[in-house]
Amino acid sequence: MFKDTCYKIATSVFLDNFIFLCIMINTICLSLTWYNEPDSLKSWLEKINLVFNIIYTLETAVKLFAFGTDFFKDGWNSFDFVIVIAAWVGFVAKNIDGLDLGQSTTIIKSFRICRIFKIIKKYKSLRILFYTFIGAIQQLTNVGGLLFLFLFVYSVLGVTIFSGIKQVGAINVHANFTNFHNAIITLFRMATGESWHELMFDCAR
Repeated sequence: MFKDTCYKIATSVFLDNFIFLCIMINTICLSLTWYNEPDSLKSWLEKINLVFNIIYTLETAVKLFAFGTDFFKDGWNSFDFVIVIAAWVGFVAKNIDGLDLGQSTTIIKSFRICRIFKIIKKYKSLRILFYTFIGAIQQLTNVGGLLFLFLFVYSVLGVTIFSGIKQVGAINVHANFTNFHNAIITLFRMATGESWHELMFDCAR
């Protein structure tokens, strides 16, 4: 009887829409933080986030009771489970004295924003785009390999031609061709479009 009730709740449209609304509100709350924010705002945001964590945990618990081991056969359910566990690990690590996970706490807390990806599950057009992107990762890897090959070749040429030029202007300790390591980093920076013309003119001089 209890399992049947959980199944009705887990498969209801109301729960789906309610969780979607919670995700949107939670995402807005996460975007309200900034550097040196007031302690009062930080405290309120932490309380609001705790409420949302409880809601997501209850959702996961209901679905676990409803579907049993079949719960983990759905990739989105496994995704929700991992996010919920990560959120509680971050909460416990922050509020228990003597338990310090260092920078891992910040990384774990950043997982909360990943809930916004559940929007993909709700909208069919986004799902199509998402799965198309996932299917194209192999081809994107090939393109990335080709770009790296070009960077490798031109880095070697850069060291051969420009290793002895004077470091002045855009050519400095951070961007130069004195060795392969610096050359490939400089070329990658130029590939993003950052001050590439200044580097070009300084090399030409």
